[in-house]
Amino acid sequence: MSIKEEIKSAHPDWKNHIERWEFLINSYLGGDEYADGNYLAAYNMESGGDYETRIDQTPLDNHVKAVVSVFNSFLFRKSPNREFGSIASDPGLVPFLGDADLDGRSFDAVMRDVSTYSSIYGHCWVIIDKPETNAYTRAEELAQGIRPYISLITPENVLDWNYSRAPNGVYYLTYLKVYESGDRYKDVFRIYTPETISVVVIDKGGDGEPQIVSEVPNAIGIVPAVCVYSQRSHIKGIGVSDVGDVADMQKAIYNELSEIEQLIRISNHPSLVKSVQTQASAGAGSIIQMPDDLPEGLKPFLLEPNGSGIEGLLSSMQQKVEAIDRMSHMGGIRSIESRRLSGVALATEFQLLNAKLAEKADNLEHAEEQIWRIYAQWQDQIWDGTVEYPDSFNIQDKYNDMNMLKLAKDAGIVSPVLNYEVEKQMLRILVDDDDKFQDLQGELDRTFNAVSVEEAMVHPTLTAENAEKHVNEMVEQGYSPEEIETLHPELDNLDD
Repeated sequence: MSIKEEIKSAHPDWKNHIERWEFLINSYLGGDEYADGNYLAAYNMESGGDYETRIDQTPLDNHVKAVVSVFNSFLFRKSPNREFGSIASDPGLVPFLGDADLDGRSFDAVMRDVSTYSSIYGHCWVIIDKPETNAYTRAEELAQGIRPYISLITPENVLDWNYSRAPNGVYYLTYLKVYESGDRYKDVFRIYTPETISVVVIDKGGDGEPQIVSEVPNAIGIVPAVCVYSQRSHIKGIGVSDVGDVADMQKAIYNELSEIEQLIRISNHPSLVKSVQTQASAGAGSIIQMPDDLPEGLKPFLLEPNGSGIEGLLSSMQQKVEAIDRMSHMGGIRSIESRRLSGVALATEFQLLNAKLAEKADNLEHAEEQIWRIYAQWQDQIWDGTVEYPDSFNIQDKYNDMNMLKLAKDAGIVSPVLNYEVEKQMLRILVDDDDKFQDLQGELDRTFNAVSVEEAMVHPTLTAENAEKHVNEMVEQGYSPEEIETLHPELDNLDD
């Protein structure tokens, strides 16, 4: 295959999915991007101008962005636990963590974007590259600011890829072609293979022939890219979107919002039906002038729909919103649904969402380990560290749980052990910070233990015969001198 044919070719799976990917990202972005997609169904006999006006007048209830935001809010509530192993002393590590993409974003911020775009598309690509340099030592590289960096590439810009299978059965990436940038003058492509990294430019003003402007040896011998999946499909290099079905349901709601807007507009502004010769308008206080020879059956009248279809559309939209909640396991997150669902149904919904988030966390953990492995190779090191994302997510309805605990607390519980458990659960709901929770729980434990010991020990009136023995028992139980004097003021008389 010639260079021109290679550059202009695209993977068959890219061609099959590109329209769907564009729809998914537009569904997330909303605004002008969604309006430009022309996702409203056109009416029969509707002019282009009327269709554009209807698009401008139809709002978008963006459920796709809401679902993705909720996923990320749980996934990144706590930062992953990273042990860097032998690369912890690498001088480029701290700059990489603070500015991973050479655009000012930290590594954690880049990983949040990776999670976002993999949820939207089903997968995204992360390339870990390192600028070419003529430095001979690591010190010279550091002086020039040369270090690995991350590029996050969305699927529509990865035009072609290829996996091969090693003798041991492991699949590895052998080819990646990325559309890097473009304007009205030129398009820039970057091609990665285990042997070389090439930059190819197509000049739109000339004959359109590709030109290789840069080709350097691949110093690490592998394609430095990671395909980050949200959910794996049966096709390598293609993932399954978390919000694909949500986007389709959002599109249906979008069309029904347009229908409601049209019904309201027509109901408030009825159409006037008249003959050509009749001079009239439908405004308030208007005068209708009819020709003297106008037949009686042609009198003008107002055509006004009764608007009864609006209730049906609103009911249909509500059912679609509930369907979105079921598909994304969000029924327990929204306050209205939380009040409607039973306790068992709510707990089940939380468990399903927890399982979904745990699966996403595992995929991000696996992808990040691959990223660090490539980073270490660029730095002539071996990755022997670990990355751990949370395995479980504390998803609960804090408002309902706190009300239940408050009712139990106000019920006049006699058992100190049960009171202690109720207070501990209330503390867990109120305090999110683990360090503060440990401190406050320790204080609660000490109070409970002190009360338990005090209730367990019988304090008789002290006499000269039993005073020494009882005081020694109290000291052994941890009573302070002040507490002993408070409980047994008769000690003063015994001393005398």
